[in-house]
Amino acid sequence: MKKKYNNWTILKKKIKQIDNKIYVRCRCDCGVEKYVILKNVKSGRSKSCGCIGRKKTTERNYKHGKRQTRTWRIWRAMKTRCYNPNATQYHNYGGREIKVCKEWNEDFMVFYNHFGDIPEGKSIDRIDNDGDYSPENTRLSTPKQQAHNKSNNRKINGVCISEISRSLGGRHSLVAKRIARGWDLQRAITEKTNATKKYTKD
Repeated sequence: MKKKYNNWTILKKKIKQIDNKIYVRCRCDCGVEKYVILKNVKSGRSKSCGCIGRKKTTERNYKHGKRQTRTWRIWRAMKTRCYNPNATQYHNYGGREIKVCKEWNEDFMVFYNHFGDIPEGKSIDRIDNDGDYSPENTRLSTPKQQAHNKSNNRKINGVCISEISRSLGGRHSLVAKRIARGWDLQRAITEKTNATKKYTKD
């Protein structure tokens, strides 16, 4: 009789050893077969191929009745552009290592409880374009507001403001913020940050 632990069934005579760890060939209840560390199977550290966790997540996300609502679609699109390399906008998000915070990524209802029903004409916008999707770095904005937040994409003498900002030792929005505060343009694009000045001096 084959030994079964949680969703794993150990298949006989299919054992290998790697780095002093014994791996056994197992079949998950969902049909997936793979080699798993024997110790983890017996202790329950590994209960399945991952289908148990995926099933729980699916159940949480479907039972709320919000599937295919506007908020649901925005949540799905947010995760797609961060984690799907085939997504059209991936290079601007996942390609730049922009992530979705763990709580939102794993549970739609946590995301929904933060924003509620997102109305037409608004979508989520990251306050810091270099930051992740998280409660402290997102807000609901209109397309016009989002475009304003991307003002760092403007160019001066053919060079993107964000690039100039970083060359001065600041974040991408350094120059844009200086101009907004009334700095003279020449000073805004040439004066290094205090941290950079100190580093250069040292």
